[in-house]
This record gives sequence, structure tokens and C-alpha cells, in this order.
Amino acid sequence: MMRIRARLDTVDGLERLCDDVDASIDQALREIRSLTYLLHPQNLMAQGLKATIECYAHGFAERTSLRVGIGIDASVDLLSYASQRSLLRVVQEGLTNIFRHAKATEVKIVVDATNGQFRLTISDNGRGFPARRATDGSGAMSMGVGIPAMRARLKQLGGTLEIRSGPETLHSGTTLCAVFPQRVEAKRRKRRSPLQS
Repeated sequence: MMRIRARLDTVDGLERLCDDVDASIDQALREIRSLTYLLHPQNLMAQGLKATIECYAHGFAERTSLRVGIGIDASVDLLSYASQRSLLRVVQEGLTNIFRHAKATEVKIVVDATNGQFRLTISDNGRGFPARRATDGSGAMSMGVGIPAMRARLKQLGGTLEIRSGPETLHSGTTLCAVFPQRVEAKRRKRRSPLQS
């Protein structure tokens, strides 16, 4: 692009075209970085789920100008890596849906641990949508892949997903509520055979 710019005459239309191409390249690079992070969340193994969600949410807020409130119970870090990764994906997908569709200005992420269960709640102050489209398991109306993927991840954890939204009220927002067992998966120790001593 720099070489093309250097050879351009001062033709206004071509200069604007170069600006558009530059902007497209910058956007593609941002998306590649985001995708790389989504595929391999390095913070998860090093810092745990609580810190990873907090870091991701703060970055999301900076990139989107949405105000994000966070409250996460530290005991989520006791879940297995696979469970933590699945829960992180649900949070990421939930935030992506809010950014793309909700026209929200505020998002709140809460993970509570009560009565042997974790409850993840992601709520926004956006425009809402017909929640029955998301809760109807018949697949009669296409919702894309995001919500079914979240349901599948939670089902693997023995959990459920509920979405509440009221589009008939202006700025009613949407609440995504995921509930799953608070199973802490202990690492198995190898037992020594009685013959080994």
C-alpha cells in the first residue's frame, strides 16, 4: 500500500480508495488477533477462569465502548480446564451476540456459586428480541450457530441455558442465564499395587 501511495498522483478518489483498503487491512488484523485469542486463551491455564473472564471483558469494553460490570465467584477456578474453557466460550459468545445485535450500552457478567451449582448471568440494556426464538428447540426459526453452540457446551457440563428478553418494551434488554453443577473434578492419583513397595 505504501508503494502504491508513493506512485499516486494527487487524485482524490484514489487516495480515498487507499484509505479504505488500509482500514480493511487493519480490521482484518484485529479480527485475526481476536480469533487467535478465542481459539487458544493463554490466560486460562496461567491465571484461571475468573481472571481470564475479567481480562477478556475489560478488553471487550475497550474495543466496543460498552460499559461492562463483572462479579465472578473465585471458586470457578476449581473447575476442570475443559469446563473452564467451555464456560469462557459461553461468555465470549454471549458478549459477541450483545455487541452484534443488542444495541446495548451496558453489560453485566455475574457468576455465583450456590446450592452446589454455578449460575452465569449475562445481562444487557439493549433492545431485546423474541426470546421464544432462542428457547424453542424445534429449530423452526434460524438463530445462527451461537445460541445452539452455547446450549451444547452447557449440556456437556450437565447444565442448561435460559434466555429472557422483552422486545415489546423499549430498551428492555436480554438476560442469558446458564446453570450448571459445581463439580470440582479432582485429579486422580495413581494407586500403587499392593505388590509394589
